[in-house]
Amino acid sequence: MIIPFEQHCLICKQSSSHLICGYCKKDLVLFELANYDFNLMLNPKVKKGLAKVDFSNVVALSDYQWPLSKLVTGLKFSAYIPNAKALATLFNNHCLRDISTLPQLILPIPLHKNRYFKRKFNQSIELAKQINKLSHIPLNTSSLYRNKATQAQTKLSAAKRRQNLKHAFIVNPKSNLMQYQHIALFDDVITTGTTMNYAYNTLKAAYPHLKIDIWCICLTLAP
Repeated sequence: MIIPFEQHCLICKQSSSHLICGYCKKDLVLFELANYDFNLMLNPKVKKGLAKVDFSNVVALSDYQWPLSKLVTGLKFSAYIPNAKALATLFNNHCLRDISTLPQLILPIPLHKNRYFKRKFNQSIELAKQINKLSHIPLNTSSLYRNKATQAQTKLSAAKRRQNLKHAFIVNPKSNLMQYQHIALFDDVITTGTTMNYAYNTLKAAYPHLKIDIWCICLTLAP
């Protein structure tokens, strides 16, 4: 006898045919991307929060708040892959379906090898894998490396974040990015944008012709 698998909503824990049930999905507060031509840098609050970055195109699902913040931390610290599937599905359906020109490639932000060996997990890669499955945009995890074992950014000031990340990334000399014109850099959460900005500038220095969009699940916006 085969016992059917009973799936539960990741938020309310009630029985559901989807990882996020219809009721919880309706309660989510997501960015109205169409109001900003699918570029949140046209949103004054986002622009103010990311005032010191060099990139100009940002796509994100939501502000970093419950319940999506809980799904992100559950993925990051407990390696709970269903959270990646749920978040990627939301991102694909809400953020990507109506964008007229999608990137040719997704590059997730890498971890330094020491942190990866300790954690055995990179949440940004796991999310990007799920987005790749849904959107069919190719995924590349070998072109950008974390060259420097940096401190965790969470408790550092803006100035110390910048110093912490100086020379943190390198482009793989065997990278084949020259064949692309448009890519997306992806991370799970963007706070000040410092990490993403250093990765962006490292890629632009190596490939000035590239159009680079910035993607993330959540933005941590100032109140």
